[in-house]
Amino acid sequence: MPLKDSFPYRALRYGLRLPGRLYSKYITEPIIKRWIRQSELTVYVHDPRRGLLRPVLEGQRLKWTLKENLSVDATYWLDVVEPLLSKDDVVFDVGTNIGTIANWFSNRTKHVHGFEPHPDNLRMTQDQIVLRQTKNITLSQLALGSEPGSLQLHVKSFHGHHSLGDTGASPTVEKIDVQVDTVDRYCKTNAIDRIDFLKIDVEGFEEDVLKGATGMLAEGKVGLVLFELRQSILASLGKQGSAIFTPLLENGYSVFTLDGRVLNEAALSAPEDADYLAAVNPEEFIPRLGTSTAPAI
Repeated sequence: MPLKDSFPYRALRYGLRLPGRLYSKYITEPIIKRWIRQSELTVYVHDPRRGLLRPVLEGQRLKWTLKENLSVDATYWLDVVEPLLSKDDVVFDVGTNIGTIANWFSNRTKHVHGFEPHPDNLRMTQDQIVLRQTKNITLSQLALGSEPGSLQLHVKSFHGHHSLGDTGASPTVEKIDVQVDTVDRYCKTNAIDRIDFLKIDVEGFEEDVLKGATGMLAEGKVGLVLFELRQSILASLGKQGSAIFTPLLENGYSVFTLDGRVLNEAALSAPEDADYLAAVNPEEFIPRLGTSTAPAI
């Protein structure tokens, strides 16, 4: 065994690095976060290759970005799905967060409907729209779910973890009342007869969004669905990962991975943590999936 792989060497290396890590976590990162919050300026990370622009809100996130050489966690799946998009597409971005992905979609498709219930996230999305002079995004301060109404949003310590349930992703700092609509109702109200790409990132409530879209799904009016499955988040809500697939399977959709593998019965029953795609006709899309040099996070 090489010396560098031996336990004593690794333990020594970890011990030598520990003071620096502790200093970074408890001294440097809080200082940077305080600077960012006190400044009247907005700090952005720009990925010129992909046209991604992300506001940086805290020191820890800036450190992660520079270390991983990624502007957003979604970089991998963005590269994979990009060849599937066209300039005629209508996109639903459910869980718009701070708007980086919505603006990415807007440069590649006809129109983006963004749904984000948290007012601060919505404001940051609007700031990006103004900065980038984007003309084809419609924003709604809404959560999408299984039925219309009002629910409490659990506001987390990290802006990307806000959820309609108290997930274990990060601590809840407050709760706010938010309005909830459904995909079907929104489409009917706004005379939308087709969704070419439905992206869902709602921290454990993916199944609810799909239940609220059963009318559009049943009529085959949703071309592609992209959603994430994280067992730890679902477990903290008392949910099962396999349940996310039910509204799709019942309406004739097949689920497949970002590397083009259609899920069989065993994989559907015990799914792994991953981002998934779904379509009525996966054979049309799988050969066109892109590739990425970014890690799948």
